[in-house]
Amino acid sequence: MKGGVAALVIAMINLKDAEVPLNGTLRLVLTSGEESNMHGSRQLHADGAMHDSDTLLIAEPTGYRTVYANKGEVDFKITAQGKAAHSSRPNFGINAIQNLMDVLELIKTKVEARANQNQNDILGKTTFTIDIFKGGIQINAIPANAEAQINTRIVPEYSNDDVIDDVKTIIDDFNQTHEGEIKIEILMNIPPVVGDPESKLIKDIIKFATPYMKNMQYTPLEKQQGKEIQAKQGFNPFSNDKIDVLSGAGGTDASELLKDKLSGANYAVFGPGNPLKMHQTNEYASEQMWFDFIEIYQKLFKDYLNK
Repeated sequence: MKGGVAALVIAMINLKDAEVPLNGTLRLVLTSGEESNMHGSRQLHADGAMHDSDTLLIAEPTGYRTVYANKGEVDFKITAQGKAAHSSRPNFGINAIQNLMDVLELIKTKVEARANQNQNDILGKTTFTIDIFKGGIQINAIPANAEAQINTRIVPEYSNDDVIDDVKTIIDDFNQTHEGEIKIEILMNIPPVVGDPESKLIKDIIKFATPYMKNMQYTPLEKQQGKEIQAKQGFNPFSNDKIDVLSGAGGTDASELLKDKLSGANYAVFGPGNPLKMHQTNEYASEQMWFDFIEIYQKLFKDYLNK
């Protein structure tokens, strides 16, 4: 998002230097901790950064498409405490890894079943992934400790509280019927956001960005990636035909900044960059796109705040 922040800053400086009249307030809000627990946006909301705002634009890398809805997120750390023993005498120990694997399978089964039954027309369904797993010290020792970290992406129909309650209930039941102990810690808990796809902000983005999108020169690799995404997900982020208005599986700071209006807000994610390179080595935005977005932001802000 660094490219998007730089484009926003330059666009705002250019508007100020040109003394462009704006009928309203254009505020730059910079946060920290978006990838961890969103403590920055949470504190900014508590400090009143959004109290007089009716629109939010986030410059995460989308390229020439825009996102108006995002899933929420609940991240868990689940730990298992067992008892160490020599592997030749497993009955003398309590295998923390086995207990953790067993309880994770129960959680996965429950969450995925409820997710399939409670889908959202825009965001799809709540998802469950085990992304970190640690345990054991050597091949001939029953492990006394194990840890897993779980990421769930949340839709309104199967809410944050519902997922948390299900996970806690399964762990409580498991602890009552098994030796050892399973513990849970919530690392992140942010709600889904569903904006208005027909908002003035979205319409203005399409109006001002479309001419730039049509002149964008994509690399052969990007064109090939676009075809693959089109086949898998039904849209092409490297198309010159139109600017798609989409929902996103990832979360943004909007979950904290818009917590007073999580549905129907004037909200969009729109920023320079290759959306397929997020969280990857050599994440980048093309030079042409970055300069284009500076101009788009200037036109967008000027028009939006003068009507």
